[in-house]
Amino acid sequence: MKIKTSLAAAIISVVAIPAFASLGYSESQAKQLTEGVTSSEILTRGFAHEYVLSLNESSEVKIVSEHFPGSSNFALHMKAKLMDASGNIVSEANSVNGDFKIDERLDAGEYRLIVSGETGGLGDSDTHRYSLHVDIQ
Repeated sequence: MKIKTSLAAAIISVVAIPAFASLGYSESQAKQLTEGVTSSEILTRGFAHEYVLSLNESSEVKIVSEHFPGSSNFALHMKAKLMDASGNIVSEANSVNGDFKIDERLDAGEYRLIVSGETGGLGDSDTHRYSLHVDIQ
């Protein structure tokens, strides 16, 4: 009986650990932010998503979040912080109807975008998903 319980616990831990690890990002797991549209991400309260933006030259940068069609409303809350390499906040944005917008002139360098909030809905529904639209000029 002890062997069955130990085996069951080992199997559950192997399956459960990757599921928990995928909800948030550590610094080493930050995704590179490039011009275009990111793949959709699942936003869960308490787990921020982190992106890295590298600029070779001074640029006008626009970052806009977007939920799946029909899921934007006042109940959806998102926040974004854009920080420079020293950790200084360059720009902050809160959601308007569930989406945020950052529009800044940035010097060359590396920046981090932290996205957090709560998108409502249950489980892995489309109301938890968002993508980022990035324009660099």
